[in-house]
Amino acid sequence: MEPARISLPLKPRPDVDLLLRQIVDLVALCDREETKAGIPELYSTRLHRDFDTFVHAFDAEIRALCPDEAAAFGAHVQATLLPLVRRAVNGDRWFSKPCGYAGDFLTIARIYDDIAEGATIVDALVDRCFLNLPAARAVQNRRALLGDEIRAAIWRNGQGITRVASLACGPARELFDLAGSIGTPFVATLIDLDDAALAHCAAQRWRLGIAEDSIHLVEANLMHIALGRRPLELADQDLVYSIGLIDYLGDALVVKLLDYIHTTLSPGGRAIIGNFHTRNPTKAFMDHVLEWKLIHRSEDDMRRLFAASAFGACTRITYEAQRINLFAEGVKH
Repeated sequence: MEPARISLPLKPRPDVDLLLRQIVDLVALCDREETKAGIPELYSTRLHRDFDTFVHAFDAEIRALCPDEAAAFGAHVQATLLPLVRRAVNGDRWFSKPCGYAGDFLTIARIYDDIAEGATIVDALVDRCFLNLPAARAVQNRRALLGDEIRAAIWRNGQGITRVASLACGPARELFDLAGSIGTPFVATLIDLDDAALAHCAAQRWRLGIAEDSIHLVEANLMHIALGRRPLELADQDLVYSIGLIDYLGDALVVKLLDYIHTTLSPGGRAIIGNFHTRNPTKAFMDHVLEWKLIHRSEDDMRRLFAASAFGACTRITYEAQRINLFAEGVKH
């Protein structure tokens, strides 16, 4: 018989609670000022500063607590901040998960666009706090990093056709950013389970005047492919990458996915998979306020996954500018 779960009384956390109250009070003050002559810049600057300070302090506090205490304090913080989450266009989408999970293609596209919105000036001000979260900035940064990796694959391949595949492609901005700037031919395969994500990519392909045989769109469940439940003919790839997938997968499934990727690569081809790092200072906020729960991994974790796969070893680890997203590489020998 499973033992009864003990509910611990909520202990006061004066430093974090003070910051939390300051944020709520400052937003209320901004609401009052907006009905008058507009919001002083001093208030908006202070709100962004206090919000960032709170997110980091909350993360440090949660990491120091036992799981039951963390759950209780996290629930308290969520209840206090939820009205602000629902006012922020982006924050509300991350929390409500209209596609069933937080990191859907439109969420990622909106983070890339980095446009704060809201029905009022204060709503947009709050939305900007969410878009300034370290995790959101890391998502924006990884776009350029993967663009550089695609360029490097093309450079390594010389004048031949370079074949690139993106797993769980989402909006695939890192690839569409390169359209028109690549002198040598390349063929990309974008794979996603979400047909709306692929429709978005198809619209981008048409808008940029890219031929359909240059960018193939494939609707497929990558887990079924990795587990051998559905075949997907994908061969002779120079680069296969995924930047927002394995954070949702357990270790055993990641190894299966790496084994599949290995079969798709040409000799010398590379796999690059991204993951949120364990040091992500937004982790507590994502877990407890937004309910955007990911599996965070360290360098050692990524090396262990590659070592257990057909790759045998991780050859390189890189980071986006904030070092919150890490990217592990394996080479097929």
